[in-house]
Amino acid sequence: MNSKSPCTLLSIASIIWLFSSSAFSACDFDTDDADSPNFVDKIIECDETIKTTNKPSQRKAADTQATKLYGDGTLDRASGIFERPIVAAGSMNHSPNKAFASRQAYSLRPGAKFEQSVTLAIQRLYIEMAHHCAQGWSIEGQWSEADPQQEGDYFLHYRFICAG
Repeated sequence: MNSKSPCTLLSIASIIWLFSSSAFSACDFDTDDADSPNFVDKIIECDETIKTTNKPSQRKAADTQATKLYGDGTLDRASGIFERPIVAAGSMNHSPNKAFASRQAYSLRPGAKFEQSVTLAIQRLYIEMAHHCAQGWSIEGQWSEADPQQEGDYFLHYRFICAG
């Protein structure tokens, strides 16, 4: 018979508990929590808390205002002038921990051309992110807004931060 001793099983269980408790050390879970209807929500909330605390340099940058890469740009409070950083086509720049906001137009109208597809809008956004953050980036937010000039057309926005 090939069975493990109770001492070995206890050791394995202790190791598993040690690793699992260290993953959730910032969260307060007990045995009764598993019976509550919002237990999964608590796990997700805990996971988000852990992810947030593991990125301190990016959190600081996320709190700052993002430089707009579209429209009139971002207002420089000191000069009162709207500024928008421009990069030469094909150039690769990097601004560590700097936040940017970019957008691309796309259409969901039935007769829209392929050039107006959301797929190409995403590709253009990734190219723009690579131009400003050559060493990598983190996408902090993504949203769409309707284009008031044409029903069925939208702007896809990305808020991203260059890697530190």
